[in-house]
Amino acid sequence: MDSFPDLRNALTPTSAYAQEEEAIMDEDMADEGGDVEFADEGGGEFADEGGGEFATEGGDDEFAGEFGPESFLEERFEDQFGEEEAGEEEAEEEEDLSYLTDIGPAKEIQNESFSFPGFGNRKATWFAAQLHILFASFILGCPMFVVIMEVMGSRRTQGVRKAIILSNVFLGVLIGVTFGIIGEIIVGIHHGVLYGLWACAFGALVVSFLNYFHRLLNMKVSCLVGGVVGGAIAFMLVPGAHPAIDNILLAFLNGVVGGMLSNYIMFAEADFKFERLAHEITKVIGFCYSFTALTGGLFLFVMLVAYKDFITYLVNAYPILFMIGYPTLFILETIVMYVYVYSWDPLNKANKKGRHIVTGIILNVLGLSLLCALDGPATFMQTPPKPFDALFTSMNEWDRIATATWMPLNYHRLVGNGTFGGFMVGIIAAYMYLWSRDPKEKEYYDWVGYMGNAIGVMIMIPLPAMGYIFVREIYQYDATIGMYIMSDRESMFMLVQGLLIGTMFSASNVYMWVSMKRIDNAHRFFPAMKLGFVLIVIAATIWFTPRRFFATMLPEPGMNPDMVLPDELAFLALMVSKNAAAFALVTVTLINYIFYTIATRTGKIHWGKINPLGPYILIFMGFTDIWLMSWMGVIRELSRMNWHIYKVFKDVTPEKFAPTLAESGLFVTGIVWTFFIIMTAIIWLGLKYPKSKKTKAQAEEALPSPSLAE
Repeated sequence: MDSFPDLRNALTPTSAYAQEEEAIMDEDMADEGGDVEFADEGGGEFADEGGGEFATEGGDDEFAGEFGPESFLEERFEDQFGEEEAGEEEAEEEEDLSYLTDIGPAKEIQNESFSFPGFGNRKATWFAAQLHILFASFILGCPMFVVIMEVMGSRRTQGVRKAIILSNVFLGVLIGVTFGIIGEIIVGIHHGVLYGLWACAFGALVVSFLNYFHRLLNMKVSCLVGGVVGGAIAFMLVPGAHPAIDNILLAFLNGVVGGMLSNYIMFAEADFKFERLAHEITKVIGFCYSFTALTGGLFLFVMLVAYKDFITYLVNAYPILFMIGYPTLFILETIVMYVYVYSWDPLNKANKKGRHIVTGIILNVLGLSLLCALDGPATFMQTPPKPFDALFTSMNEWDRIATATWMPLNYHRLVGNGTFGGFMVGIIAAYMYLWSRDPKEKEYYDWVGYMGNAIGVMIMIPLPAMGYIFVREIYQYDATIGMYIMSDRESMFMLVQGLLIGTMFSASNVYMWVSMKRIDNAHRFFPAMKLGFVLIVIAATIWFTPRRFFATMLPEPGMNPDMVLPDELAFLALMVSKNAAAFALVTVTLINYIFYTIATRTGKIHWGKINPLGPYILIFMGFTDIWLMSWMGVIRELSRMNWHIYKVFKDVTPEKFAPTLAESGLFVTGIVWTFFIIMTAIIWLGLKYPKSKKTKAQAEEALPSPSLAE
């Protein structure tokens, strides 16, 4: 019979050895005499040594209860196996899992700070980032009008007309956003961007669709249909839209523009010059794309070494964007870009031009999506959403992307990239014009320079409005940043920016003046243009005239407090004067461009006979635009002061100070020259060298073969 049923039931499977030991002990006791042996061997001794005491304290019953056979085995079992069971239970409860996260001996290595030799970490990052942005701006800005140029140079086959519907909608989106922003700033129309976007896009879509079936041939009717239909759809899509005169006019006018452009492009006569221009620029884009990837990789590697803590924080803020969104967009854009570049001739020969145009539109959509995606972290660093303690609690990743300045920066970069692309085409045209010896080639590249300047100037005109929106949002977010830019440490940086913008507007007008000299009967516009030049100089001077000529809000030691404008001229530094000057620059440039356009349509143009100063002005404007883009990036980045992420992640490195104007200017100039030299080499390799090689081969084929000796 089992004497310990409760104890045995309480044993765990790990106590099998204890059960076996107990059974053997029971058998030995039964064989050797059990209680008798126990009594014989130790009973008397027990009685002698402690019997009386035990009897006194508890008698035989108590002794039997405490020291009987069952109690003895229980004690022995607990002594032998109790500690083992307790240890096993404690091990089960507190199992050591450190081996899962132990990285080995590498954990003993401490992170050490590293300074880039010769430059320092900040300048190394600055150099790589700025080069990457410049190449990226070229490959994002040029395709926007390359596709339109390709459309203008294509025969109107059925496939091309289908593709034109899509290209007109794309063009309508770009123009609608631009006009909508201008209406929102000048007139103060709420949701002006959305009214312009939807009205122009849907006006272009409806008119293009009807024109595809030749149902809307008349230009005036196309404008009317585009205005009415586009405006009506815009009012249905804009949230909280209410009919008002300014809203209705903005939507209707944008719809009219969409309808007019759609009608003109659908029925325009194909011109092979546009096809050739688009193809040559695409060849340069292919080269530049490789440099964009290389400089982007360089920027990432420098950041991982120089600012590893910050880059870790930024990746934690955007895990989906950096792990899924950006890689997906980059891979897709790369594939589509190379398909677009290398399928040009094959699809032309297969009479499938429409498919190539659609590929170009997809390339633009992916490029603009990538631009907007990466503007999220850029604006997060400057204007992180408030409250800061909720960035990683109640806010999600989209909240950290859609910051207060996200869309204004998207608008500014969209228009800025288009301007940049136009002036870069001007540089390409100027180089090829100067390198060419064939008169026909000079005529063609003279025309390309005209187109590049036209694109750059027309897109540059609304650029100040985009900058105004961006700065306005910064002031609304935190006026401290705005004051730091306009009136404090960066005030002299803004002075240089104003000087560059005034120089660009002046140079573009000089180019139009020089170009009009090769047009018959264009001299009738010269008196008015001379007056315009005077106004441009005055306006540019007002724009970059500061209130004080020291670089802080209050003079610091070593600064001359008397370096301020006299009270009689203080009004020149007010924003009213600055806005008036900017308006004058834009207006005079627009009027001169209208004169230029009228002259080209009413007089004969002697292509290839431009004044020798013309190509050099194009190169100068392109170089100035590169410098201006780089400088504006400096202003935006330094506006965070000594923060990586404004008031969230502080810069505690030795290079957290704001560099001087001279130091920044010299370094930016070095970056610009590096980019300029690389672009010159790309243009030569992509366009000039193949032409020279082809010309040499044709010359060798034209030589008579030597006659065999008799």
